[in-house]
Amino acid sequence: MSDPATLEANKRLVLDMWHEVIVRRDLAKAGDYIARDYIQHSPSAGQGLAALVDFLRQELGGDTPHAHPVERTTFEFVLAEGDLVQLMFKRPIPDPQRPGETLSVWWYDTYRVRDGLIVEHWDSAHE
Repeated sequence: MSDPATLEANKRLVLDMWHEVIVRRDLAKAGDYIARDYIQHSPSAGQGLAALVDFLRQELGGDTPHAHPVERTTFEFVLAEGDLVQLMFKRPIPDPQRPGETLSVWWYDTYRVRDGLIVEHWDSAHE
């Protein structure tokens, strides 16, 4: 079990990465938060820091069909245990069954932190 100061530092690292790299789209800062040999468990993104930056550049581009309104993300929960940090938030997405309507979807992003860097990531989404 990690001490409270380490748990808080891990949460701060993940939240700072989210704000700087994802919300502000400052991809040049990704290496300040994420290890070069980063392990990605999402099938849509490749392995390693360089692949993640390429994925984020494509995914966060404002004119792409899959671009997310991340600047409006409010975290419902930020949990830390051991070397893991989990962010949980709701985000509306277009409802594929009812054009013009949205679904409220829960998103879960879990990060492993080691030696002050994010080294691994899992994500999932559920209605």
